Amino acid sequence: MYKKDLQLLLTKDNFPNFFLLYGGDNFQIELYADFIKKKYLADESLKVYFEEYNFAQASDFLALGSLFSEKKLLELKLNKKPNTKELKALIELCQKNQDNFLILELYDENSKQNELEKIFAHNFARFFQISNPKEAIELLELKAKNLGIQCTQNALFTLFESFDENLYLAAAELNKFEGLELDEKKIKEYCYSLDTGSFEHFFEKLLKKEHLKTELEKILDHSNEIAFLNFLLHNFFRLFKIALYAKIHGRVDFKEILAYVPPPKVAQSLNFMAFSLKIEQYKEIFNLLLTTEYELKTNSKLSKKEFLICELLKLVRILKG
Repeated sequence: MYKKDLQLLLTKDNFPNFFLLYGGDNFQIELYADFIKKKYLADESLKVYFEEYNFAQASDFLALGSLFSEKKLLELKLNKKPNTKELKALIELCQKNQDNFLILELYDENSKQNELEKIFAHNFARFFQISNPKEAIELLELKAKNLGIQCTQNALFTLFESFDENLYLAAAELNKFEGLELDEKKIKEYCYSLDTGSFEHFFEKLLKKEHLKTELEKILDHSNEIAFLNFLLHNFFRLFKIALYAKIHGRVDFKEILAYVPPPKVAQSLNFMAFSLKIEQYKEIFNLLLTTEYELKTNSKLSKKEFLICELLKLVRILKG
């Protein structure tokens, strides 16, 4: 089925207890998986991400009884089709017990999955890349409603444009406003409209300790200094959370750390950057960036652009340390 059919099915009481979501749009897969989970109202869930998939673990979770839960949800987030025999066995466990639930989210698969569709019968939805801003705003409205955010359509248009019409980034930014009211003023204040493509290229070169003069001048010519600093803080803090989580738990769980699962290539890049720095370096970086922000906000005599460039040279020295 397509998105409109799934939306209709979600309004009905009798929703199937096993379901496949796949296609070329990661954001829509995650969004509708959240809606389906709310229909299931499971007491206990097991989330399995990409290479963590293990059939014995998944099967035992659904097959074995529990003293603490009646309704159990197995959520599989994979980037390649699982073994057919194993998948049929998991679906059979759901067919035999209506209190077992299974969601398979298959990412980065643009081709039609005929075999999977056949296995899941009519319990699947395929998603395509968003083709126009109107459709993107409608999906952001659904995401905002799911997070309990009160906002106007104009606010969502502003957010979408702020992230260069990147639906995935705009939706991820909504997570920090959960349960709040959101308007255009708040978006302009807290969601900095820097050219994300240029910044990401700059940030990658910064971590690789490459020459940055051209990129830095371009960015500073098209954004204010505080916005630029906040993007640096945001990105270094994201890397710090990944490194710290791994240090504590011995693994990386992006859903727990970032509240969303990035595409595999992005996840790989984040891992590489996060572990390229030591914990002490993160401490020095945050001290430098916060001190720099304080000076920019309180010292009216500063030549801001030149001061920021000098502080970034200090940042490069920390990264090389």
